[in-house]
Amino acid sequence: MSRHRGRRRRGDHRLPFRVLVEDRATVSVAALSAGLGALVVTGADAARRIVELGARTGSSATVALILPVVAWVFIGVALYVSAVVASNTCATVIAGQTRSLALQRVLGATGTHLRWQVTRTGMVSGLVGAVVGTVAGALVADAGLAVAAALGSLPPLGLLAPPALVPIGLLVAAITTAAFRIGSRAVLGIPPLRALDAGIEAPPGASRSVGRAVTAGALFVVGGAGLGVAVVLGASTVDALLLAVACGALSFTGVVVASPVLLPAVLRLVAAASARSVVPAMAARNSLRAPKRTARTTVGLLIAVTLMATFSVGFATYAAMLQQQAADDPEYYRGIQEQFDQLAVMFTGLVGAAGVIAAAGVVAVTALTIAQRSRELGLLRVVGATRGQVRALVLVETAITIAVAVVLGVLLGTAYGWAGAYTLLGATKGATLTAPVVPGRLLVVVLVGASATGLAAALGPAARAVRAAPVAALRYE
Repeated sequence: MSRHRGRRRRGDHRLPFRVLVEDRATVSVAALSAGLGALVVTGADAARRIVELGARTGSSATVALILPVVAWVFIGVALYVSAVVASNTCATVIAGQTRSLALQRVLGATGTHLRWQVTRTGMVSGLVGAVVGTVAGALVADAGLAVAAALGSLPPLGLLAPPALVPIGLLVAAITTAAFRIGSRAVLGIPPLRALDAGIEAPPGASRSVGRAVTAGALFVVGGAGLGVAVVLGASTVDALLLAVACGALSFTGVVVASPVLLPAVLRLVAAASARSVVPAMAARNSLRAPKRTARTTVGLLIAVTLMATFSVGFATYAAMLQQQAADDPEYYRGIQEQFDQLAVMFTGLVGAAGVIAAAGVVAVTALTIAQRSRELGLLRVVGATRGQVRALVLVETAITIAVAVVLGVLLGTAYGWAGAYTLLGATKGATLTAPVVPGRLLVVVLVGASATGLAAALGPAARAVRAAPVAALRYE
């Protein structure tokens, strides 16, 4: 009998963490991050080979200097996106497990032990996702290059397997583990009484909000100033591109840190403007109840929009500058148009793939967030809301998120893309500072893509939540 009780105790001890270890969203986001890194690294290697095959560009000392810098930029962007997405997912998962973790505190588990369990979740998920994503990303990239070569859009490049694929996979696994390790600090601060709380997140205190705003402001100002310095230095050295990327990441981090503080201000304006419309006003006030949750959903979509806008504006501005330089000195830039057209095909595919991967990550995190709100949505049914009203509430909340992410993402992406294009070409012969070129199709693609992504992420979990019987929301979990 005692032996049976011992087995039961061990099983019960590990049960609350099975959901974490087996969580598909965490593994899928790690795989998507690694896949994006593999695509970017393979694409950078393909770009290097395309340029080296050119009669004019292959023998250029300037091009030889630019290529390694561009490769490091692509790798840095991929790793930064992985870090933001991993930390966002980690925060979402831990928020959804708050009551379970608090209950374990009630039953005697220590915060240190729970923190190790959460960290182990990130390590397992990161390793599995990194392996799957790296292999899949490399295969997709090689398949796309082979199809483009068969169609005559690109020269045959053969099977590409850059050595950087292995460190990219390891770094994504390490980033995911670190994100869960850092995020697990919240476990130590979970009071046992949270096990009795109906909500999964506590609102931030006033002092913490002020500190967050100050930190975010400092990051954004320093990053913005550094971006300006990089543009000035871009007229003399291509290494300024590395400074531009680092400062762009710093300023974007400031936006991410500030999101739980800035979004409530936007939501209050929405609530005031829609005071006569019940559903929009309720959606804005409901989002205000959990600013961190709303911020995580918005940041996921924001990084997808910013990524696409940065690549699109950067490449369009780069094309305009290069064409102007070729027109001013056609002999020096003779024969470069063919390589540029080939790079345009490859980068268009890369931007599209990056957008799809980022959107898939948004769907995973947003769907997980809405699924965690099933009890909250069920309670609305208990107090008399119809299924249509609950679905409308979720859709309006999603629409607010989409609007904020699209506007802010396009603005940030335009600035980052323009700075990247100029710092890349500013030191080449005949380069002049030009205004950013925003492709018209970018706005259409971003708006349609963001709307489709938000709806795909919200409708499924919301439909499952409203299909359940209202009385199910009254059960104690």
